[in-house]
Amino acid sequence: MTVDELIEAAQEHTGLSSFDSESFREGLGVLLQGFLARSDLGPGSLGALRENAVSALSNRLRVAEHVRQDPGVLEQPVEAPLVIMGMPRTGTTAISYLLDLDPRWRSLLNWEAVDSAPPATPDTWRTDPRCVTRRELQQKIFDALPSAPVHWEWADGPTECIFVLAQDFKALALESLFPSRGYAEYILSCDMTSAYAYHRLVLQVLQSGVPGRWSLKMPSHSLHIEALTATYPDARMIWTHRDPFRTLASLCATISSGHMAGLGHVDLDHLRRTYPHQLAEHVRRPMALRPKLPDDVILDVYAADFFADPLREMQRIYEWLELELPASLEAEMRAWMRRDAERQARRAPYRLEDYGLTRADVAHHFEAYLAAYPRAAEA
Repeated sequence: MTVDELIEAAQEHTGLSSFDSESFREGLGVLLQGFLARSDLGPGSLGALRENAVSALSNRLRVAEHVRQDPGVLEQPVEAPLVIMGMPRTGTTAISYLLDLDPRWRSLLNWEAVDSAPPATPDTWRTDPRCVTRRELQQKIFDALPSAPVHWEWADGPTECIFVLAQDFKALALESLFPSRGYAEYILSCDMTSAYAYHRLVLQVLQSGVPGRWSLKMPSHSLHIEALTATYPDARMIWTHRDPFRTLASLCATISSGHMAGLGHVDLDHLRRTYPHQLAEHVRRPMALRPKLPDDVILDVYAADFFADPLREMQRIYEWLELELPASLEAEMRAWMRRDAERQARRAPYRLEDYGLTRADVAHHFEAYLAAYPRAAEA
């Protein structure tokens, strides 16, 4: 399996030949080199990697072709997006779903992040056949699961920008499925300029069909906050906070399911070596950049406060945005939280000790964070 072979497979699959850019070659090469060098690949590992890579490259080909057919999309600005970021497993998904109930916000939906062109129209945004087919497949998978997954997204609901960045092959989603030490280190050090340029291109394509002010969500926007703010200098950010020890346990549970899908088993050594440091970088980098930003650009939201009273925190978010939160929208938000509580009740418990870690093992990674944001700590 080589980069060129995967490109040819995507070209054959789509009948298209030209990309907007081949900036993805570097990240894809690092991913392949690291994952294929493993000696413990499962029987489905190569097929999973190939399917994921060809799908990502195919969407990139379709996006490029759409722009060639309609170059006017490049003239549309992406204005003042709202970006939800923070450590993974800190409530970013819940906030994004609640904002999605408000028609004043334009979410990035799960289905359109991976099948972006041609874009939907306002009338077909959540009923496009591509969306319906994906949702039906998801429902079958969800119903067959013995317990609710740690993280779940529906095709017609908001998703993470990480699935767009993965089409430049610079995304933690890929590392969670196809773990390798080299790719994990690459994501922490690579230049994210091309990934965010492509991200902007996809948003331009999508908003040409369904316009609106973007509400975007991806925990690792905090990891790449310099590239984010360089690409979207007028962005405003909600930074979610949570006890890092509980967060790390939840993240390890999430990554474990990714390992099962891509590797066939859980690499506990990789979890222990990779994720404490990676999680710490999610807070270290925004802490370093924040003093250089205007005071009103970032709003802190604490997971403990949010889950204790979600509507109070949503009201605070709307006040910060200088928007009214009408009673009818509050009622919709309450109804969504009740439905989500049913899914949460099906989730299996998780602990740091399940992954061979203790608070003492990882405490040094989070000393500076907890000193700066003591309210993140949980008893």
